[in-house]
Amino acid sequence: MKGAVTALLVAAAVLVQAALVNRLPLPWDVGPDLVVLAVAATALRSGPAGAAVTGFCAGLAVDLLPPADHEAGRYALLYCLAGYLVARYGRVEGRGRARTYGTAAAAALGTAAGFALLGAGLGDPRVGLAAAALAVPLSAAETMLVSPLVLAPVGRIMRAVAPDAYAEGGYPDLPAFSGGGTRGWRG
Repeated sequence: MKGAVTALLVAAAVLVQAALVNRLPLPWDVGPDLVVLAVAATALRSGPAGAAVTGFCAGLAVDLLPPADHEAGRYALLYCLAGYLVARYGRVEGRGRARTYGTAAAAALGTAAGFALLGAGLGDPRVGLAAAALAVPLSAAETMLVSPLVLAPVGRIMRAVAPDAYAEGGYPDLPAFSGGGTRGWRG
C-alpha cells in the first residue's frame, strides 16, 4: 500500500508539473519544481533505496514527457540522488518543521544547481554562468514558496492511508491546511 500511495503522489506531481506549472508564463522562464518536493516528501518516509528508485522514476518521467528539451536522464539522475540523500540524511526523529523545510530546500537547491552543472558539462547552449546564477536561486526560492502546498497534503494523505506505516516521523500540519491552530508534528 505504501508503494502505491508513493507512486500515485509522485505521478500526480509529475503530471501537474508537466501540464500546468511548466506552461505558466513565469518571469525568466523559471518555475517551482513540484516533483522534487514530492520526491523529498516521500523520501522522508522511506528508505534510501526506495527513495532513489522513486526519484529515478519521477525524473525519467520528467525527462521524457513533452516538451523534453534536454538530454534524457538529467532529471532521473538528479531526483535519484535527491531521493537517496534525503532518505539517508534527512530522516531525524523529533525533527521540526524547519528541519523538514530545510531538507526540502536543500533538495530543491541541489537539483537546480545539478541541472545547471550537468547542462554546462554536456554543452547545453542555454546554460551559462549568468543564467545559472539567476535561475538556480530563483528556482529554489519559487519551489520553497509553494512547498507548503505539497509537503502538508502529502503528509496528510500518507497518514490517512496507512497511519501505522508512517508513525515514525511527521509532516507539518500548517494552519492554512488544517483548519486553524497548529497541531505540530505527529505520526
